Amino acid sequence: MRVAIATQDLARVDAHLGWARHLMVYDVSAEGYRHLRTASFRAGLRQDGDHDKLAARFKALTGCSLVFVVDVGPEGEHGLAARRIAPLRQFAGQPIALALDALQDSLRRNPSRWLRSQEQQDRRIHR
Repeated sequence: MRVAIATQDLARVDAHLGWARHLMVYDVSAEGYRHLRTASFRAGLRQDGDHDKLAARFKALTGCSLVFVVDVGPEGEHGLAARRIAPLRQFAGQPIALALDALQDSLRRNPSRWLRSQEQQDRRIHR
């Protein structure tokens, strides 16, 4: 399944969706994960009240089922929901590898119904 990481430092899940300098996209399965691409965004834009910044981030999330973030504002939540992308805050501040390893482990051991459904849907789309 395709997932994204909102990050400032390219090492940790350390960014709010609208403030993320980078969105790193990975393909994750029970067998492992691989980096597909990194979308980078200009620094120095006004953070609060600049809702146009979300459009570029949503475009970068195309094809993703979930995004690891520190947080998401109301407009970001709405945009993610409309695109059927789930925000995951559980790994905020943690290393990217830890979040990806945990997702891989969940897929391997006992995925939830939602996670299993997303993985199957992603397989059909990204074959």
